[in-house]
Amino acid sequence: MKCSFYSGFLAIYLALSSVVFAGKFEVELESGNSISVNAYPSNGDTLLIYLPAGRGFGRGYRITAKQLAENGYDVWALDLHASYMIPKYKSSVNRFNIDDLVNLVAIAEQKSFKKILFVTMGRGAQVALKIAYQWQLKNPDSNLLKGHIFHSPHLIDGRPGLGSQAKYIDIAKYSNLPIYILLPQFGTKFLRAQEIATQLKQGGSAVFTHRLTGVGYGFHMKKPSKLSKFGIKAKKQLASTYHQAIQLMKTLKPAKIVTTDKDLNAVIKTTFSDPILHKYNGKQQMPLRLKTLDGKVADINDYKGQVVLINFWASWCRPCVTEIPSLVRLQQKFNQKDFKIITINVAEPKNKIDKFIKKVGLTLPILLDDNGQAVKDWGVYAYPSNFLIDKNGTIRYGYRGALEWDEQGVVDIIQSLL
Repeated sequence: MKCSFYSGFLAIYLALSSVVFAGKFEVELESGNSISVNAYPSNGDTLLIYLPAGRGFGRGYRITAKQLAENGYDVWALDLHASYMIPKYKSSVNRFNIDDLVNLVAIAEQKSFKKILFVTMGRGAQVALKIAYQWQLKNPDSNLLKGHIFHSPHLIDGRPGLGSQAKYIDIAKYSNLPIYILLPQFGTKFLRAQEIATQLKQGGSAVFTHRLTGVGYGFHMKKPSKLSKFGIKAKKQLASTYHQAIQLMKTLKPAKIVTTDKDLNAVIKTTFSDPILHKYNGKQQMPLRLKTLDGKVADINDYKGQVVLINFWASWCRPCVTEIPSLVRLQQKFNQKDFKIITINVAEPKNKIDKFIKKVGLTLPILLDDNGQAVKDWGVYAYPSNFLIDKNGTIRYGYRGALEWDEQGVVDIIQSLL
């Protein structure tokens, strides 16, 4: 009995000893600043540096970090918002000190790491590219940095106007390390995979895109209880996906870095729109020919003689959902006049749309942009995006984001076109 007890205790102890326990430490930098690091150690030679996006990390990343450590990869998750006492918002990445982060890479190298890769999402990709570029300028003979793993990287300079081609930040064009990009279907970057890859390849980067069908944006940072069955599956496989990506990138030799006199650390300024329709300055008329939910074909030319509001939306987009009741009220307000609201769902399966219609009571006409071609034709980079078209088929006003569509200012603009 006694022997059995100790055998059981030993088994429990050995099991617990194999579990990775996260630790927290401060890295003191040459600038006098310090960075808080949540570490998941494995005592290997490969380090994954997790960089936060503008709004930081979700707690869900810890599951994958522990799995990676159990499989031989050290993980450092940098708490940059706390370190620099910066509030969490989209553009906060502009306030991260790139020189400090380059210094942190040097410190990691001193700790005997032989290979380092960056893992991040959204605007965090801008930071990762800047660190890598500056490190290589200072250490041209170093083979330390092996690549990046990006989730839905946001590399657009400012906010592109509706109907306009987006301009990408300069650092995207000077990337030379291999990049592995994960793109969940229910996110704004999914339909822009080729466009993003084209930008990153300009500096010599080998770019690999991994599309995740049925998965929502930010799945890797969320707890399993917040995910769909597809998201849960993708998250369970994430450590394995990272491993495959790392092994692939480690075999590649980075292209020679291209130098430039441009300030690649320049702050990206984002302007925000007033909550009112704006005069539209893009291409005045664009093609639109899509199927309806019942399989019929609708063409924008069929609506000439009416004022038409085109609304691009997706069920996973919270602002899209928020504005639906006011869109319905707006249509009811102009129900007897030559005014029509046409909503365009972006690349979601019909069964998902049907469930959504029943859930929110959406009664407006829906067209299906199954392959995202209309999104590309109309220069849509965020949802919801709205275009107000006059009776001649000319786009007169536009707005990116949710509005209270039955507010008097909007109603007056529509009335002026009738």
